[in-house]
Amino acid sequence: MSASPYSRRALKRSAAHFLIGKAISALFTLIILFWLVRLLTVEEYGAYVTLIAGMEFALAVASLGLPWIAARYLPEFRLHASGEMLAHFVWKIAAWIGLVLVAASLLLYVVMPWLLIPLKLVQQVDIARLYLLVLLVDGLGRHMRESILEPLLQQGQAQISLVMRNAALLLFLIITAVQGAVHLDQVVLAEITASALGTMLALYSLVKHLRTHGGLLKRDGWQPPSWPVMWLMARHMYFSHLVTLTYSPQIFVFLIQRYLGLEVTALFGFLLRLYGQVCRYLPATMLFSLVRPKLVASYVGEGGMVELTRNANLVGKLSLFVLMPILVFAWLAGGELLTLLSGGKFTQSGHYLAGLLMALILYSQRQILETVAVTSGKSHLCLRGAAFGVLVLPLTYSLLKSGLGLWGPIIAIVVSEIIFNGTVIIALVRTTAYRPDVIGIYKLAAAALTGFLLAQQIAISPQGWLALIIMAALACGFFLLASYLLKPFRMEERASLNHLLGRKIFVW
Repeated sequence: MSASPYSRRALKRSAAHFLIGKAISALFTLIILFWLVRLLTVEEYGAYVTLIAGMEFALAVASLGLPWIAARYLPEFRLHASGEMLAHFVWKIAAWIGLVLVAASLLLYVVMPWLLIPLKLVQQVDIARLYLLVLLVDGLGRHMRESILEPLLQQGQAQISLVMRNAALLLFLIITAVQGAVHLDQVVLAEITASALGTMLALYSLVKHLRTHGGLLKRDGWQPPSWPVMWLMARHMYFSHLVTLTYSPQIFVFLIQRYLGLEVTALFGFLLRLYGQVCRYLPATMLFSLVRPKLVASYVGEGGMVELTRNANLVGKLSLFVLMPILVFAWLAGGELLTLLSGGKFTQSGHYLAGLLMALILYSQRQILETVAVTSGKSHLCLRGAAFGVLVLPLTYSLLKSGLGLWGPIIAIVVSEIIFNGTVIIALVRTTAYRPDVIGIYKLAAAALTGFLLAQQIAISPQGWLALIIMAALACGFFLLASYLLKPFRMEERASLNHLLGRKIFVW
């Protein structure tokens, strides 16, 4: 009998490929992020941020919940379906994704001049239309990597595609910068070319994988889930995401540009890019594309809700364990960090980054709650939580008008995540065996507060990279010390992590 495609050995191998690829990709992404903010003028960078926000919004609208169908059912098809059934299911999802992206791009091409009027970017209509090719090509590549290759535990191939895409983009930007001043249209052309390369590599890897497993046999007694059942779950998650988009950071980019101007939009966009990088490399985000297929596979087996709860709580606390010292450092020296990273362009940033990271604490738990709800057949709870979150819209408008500046949308983001998480947790506790590890979360919060208070007592002026490095080391050290004393992870959780790592080094 062949080994399970979601065995511990397969998971470790995919994890190694995933982490190596993520590290290289993160390096390229950070270089591109910090370099672009220096290459472009503040006005062009503000327009670029708006284009990115628009692309993310369009990709979300055009998803139709298909990524959730892939995340939930691809592991099941890989375990139980024949090779022919698996390939048919994969290409049907890919065809739907491609068709919707083409339709969305054509529609946006027609209405683009009208969309840019309220954003005061009518002069950028040609560049905005050109950026639709990024939406189409990079959107398809992203879905190939994240929605199809990763649920099949093909992290190595997905990361090769992403690394080559980012490396090519960096190379094209270097070539452009050597020739003279860099402008927004040149950046967009570089993105199109790099995205096309990454997408072709992802498609090649997918075809190769499906051909390799074309001889799989269907498991006796297994019947594929019906499309009406899958579409019902997808519809819940899709409309949940659509409702959430009405008060998402991408929408706030448009509101900030309208009410606070391009310069403030550029600052908020830079903050969002940093926020996105931190979010992307948290365990809940980074490892869930790796762990989620394993969770689904174990749940449809004999583990059930008990195992799902145990693993969800562990991943949630690991995310907080990584995020808390970053949050402590951001409160201590976030303003100086942003000044240095932006090359002095953003000098009045205050504690904005720390405020966004407070929202990230809640968002990291939201991802886990969504997975628990979808896997356990309670996807409608996500739609309910998202609907209650609409209450932040009038709050956002009032805060923007009150003169709070960027604190207005940041506060609204935090409140929206509180509403969603609270709604879903209460409903899951009432209807399933899911129980969040409240005590462990409180201990992590107490450790972070202790680390902040101790580091604040040391008189170091956070000016210059050396001082920031010292401050970061102090924040991390005090947090780890407090965590060691409070022990937020249970004994069995520490044993499980040490077993996975192969050494007894996790002592918190």
